[in-house]
Amino acid sequence: MDIRIAEPIYTDRLASFLESLGQPAITCGPGHIDVILPETEPDRAVAESELAIYLRVWGVLYPDAEIESAGELEAIAARHSAAA
Repeated sequence: MDIRIAEPIYTDRLASFLESLGQPAITCGPGHIDVILPETEPDRAVAESELAIYLRVWGVLYPDAEIESAGELEAIAARHSAAA
């Protein structure tokens, strides 16, 4: 899953944060991180929900580090919480 960060200075910090939480994150360039998610259900759904939660925590820790693909993750989190 692609994650875009409005302030590229936070790219490595966010990738390290996600990796510390067990999320395989690859820095693709300034302001661009790719998180590797499982391809099969239910593992993918769980990983997407976890990622959405971790990015919400990141937003509290670094409010000025806006994540541009947060809307997509919010939709994923809402879909999974409605299914639960």
